[in-house]
Amino acid sequence: MSAIVHVPMIKNVGLNGQISLGKKYAGRQVILTELDDGSIILKPGKFVPDNEMWLYKNGGEKRLDNALEWLASSNRKDNYNEIAEQLENV
Repeated sequence: MSAIVHVPMIKNVGLNGQISLGKKYAGRQVILTELDDGSIILKPGKFVPDNEMWLYKNGGEKRLDNALEWLASSNRKDNYNEIAEQLENV
């Protein structure tokens, strides 16, 4: 079994502060960590936006699953006019 050799790449930072990582990383998210000594670490991955984090905290996934189960088992009602009238009378 042969070892995988990772060859370092030298990239130039453009005047606008950007570098190209190549098509392999096109459209992907990366997290950038700058260390105290000025080193930079880039890690590709999938990251959750702050406004979607609730799904992964305090049972959010289970609550969403429960809501979807309720939706699938409930009969849809076509009472929009009735609801609109109730809202107007509030």
